[in-house]
Amino acid sequence: MSAIEQVHLPVSLLDNLKVVEQRIAPATRVSLFLDFDGTISPIVVNPGDAKLDPEIRSILKMLSERWDFDVSIISGRALADVRARAGLSNVIYAGNHGLEIQSDTVRFREPRAEALRRELRCVSLQLKLAVSDTDGVEIEDKDLTLSVHFRRASEHLREWVRNVVHSTVARSRSFSCREGKMVLEVRPQITWNKGHAIKWIAREVLPAGSVPIYIGDDVTDEDVFAAIPEGITIKVGGAAETEAQYLLPDVASVGQFLTWLNQAKPNALANSQRAGR
Repeated sequence: MSAIEQVHLPVSLLDNLKVVEQRIAPATRVSLFLDFDGTISPIVVNPGDAKLDPEIRSILKMLSERWDFDVSIISGRALADVRARAGLSNVIYAGNHGLEIQSDTVRFREPRAEALRRELRCVSLQLKLAVSDTDGVEIEDKDLTLSVHFRRASEHLREWVRNVVHSTVARSRSFSCREGKMVLEVRPQITWNKGHAIKWIAREVLPAGSVPIYIGDDVTDEDVFAAIPEGITIKVGGAAETEAQYLLPDVASVGQFLTWLNQAKPNALANSQRAGR
């Protein structure tokens, strides 16, 4: 390592709340962005069983009703899916890793991804033919992307599943495959990810000048950590290599932080009509 290279070492968020408080206290508004699975919803064996943590739901409802907070949920799930599971109003939703975004006033679908839907159906069919007989593997068609879940597959089959999915997707010049936590994400090969989605929301939906906070747990969230170095970025889970500034150990600690956040920033106008929505 050269003398000019620096090692990024994230620190415990709960041990550094005073530093965060100094950032948010003078801010007029805070833009809170959250991943869903593994961040505000515990990871489950069957993705269809995922639910928003009840305590986190309560605190997010309070935050979303405040005039000085804007809450967004950014997920790899389809937009309709994550919206139904969260069940919160006054929230901006982004699904398919940010390829589709919806607020009370805006609806966006990334046009290049939209144009590739028919080709994606062909890739989906090829994957189903390749792994349909493998117990514990589920292919989730999310209209603009695909997710191949293999958490329930036998351990000795997981590497085979990875190889089959990667080789199948590689035959297409329009899509790429990225691995998350026991899931392989098939996405269009376009310059768009959660980081671009956050920037789009900040530019097109939110008022200027707010302090961004992003909380996420998976590989795709690294795109956001890198995209907003000026913000407060928080990785949930183990202290693996990350671009995030802070660490939280689990979903329960996310709830703890959100509760602190609601209390740490004065809320004198909490019941006022929300501005800019």
